[in-house]
Amino acid sequence: MATAFRQRRGRLVASFDAEEIEVVVHVLRLTRDFVAPERPDTGDPFLDLVAGLGDEVDPEEPSDPALARLLPPASRDDAEQAAEFRRLTEHGLRSRKAATISTAIEALQAATPPKVELDLDQGRALAIALTDARLILGERLGLRTDEDSERLHAELEAALVGEIELDPGTAQKMAYYDFLSWLQESVTSALMSR
Repeated sequence: MATAFRQRRGRLVASFDAEEIEVVVHVLRLTRDFVAPERPDTGDPFLDLVAGLGDEVDPEEPSDPALARLLPPASRDDAEQAAEFRRLTEHGLRSRKAATISTAIEALQAATPPKVELDLDQGRALAIALTDARLILGERLGLRTDEDSERLHAELEAALVGEIELDPGTAQKMAYYDFLSWLQESVTSALMSR
């Protein structure tokens, strides 16, 4: 069973079962694949920079609500300005998000359960990656307000004690969201406890 992260000598340390690590890595991989740019990097920094400046004349906001939450418009009042900003920055932003999530995945995969030990940069990458994963799951679960979150916890608890039945897919998303929320709070608290 997972224990919260603690900071020890400039490192974040926790305990996780191998299965718990696998769940987090699985969700982070799905998140990385979701946010990764549609056009892969070439490996040449200059070509990637030029490609990242955008080639779409009129880029559109993402149609998927979860991706729209991860990549919101720069301006809600000026559609032209928002489109231009998206054209110039979206590829780079998506590449950075994917790279940060990859850093978190690699750090978790390097762990030897039950011990998970991260340096501070890996801890920050994990906190950021968990934010993106939780935003996607939250959108899929319809979480927008504190009341929505309270509803989620009440339904999950009721399902766990057999009071209500939930769709298995929804129950799994709810459990992942709850676990990732706890994990993100754990990582963030450890990072702040210098």
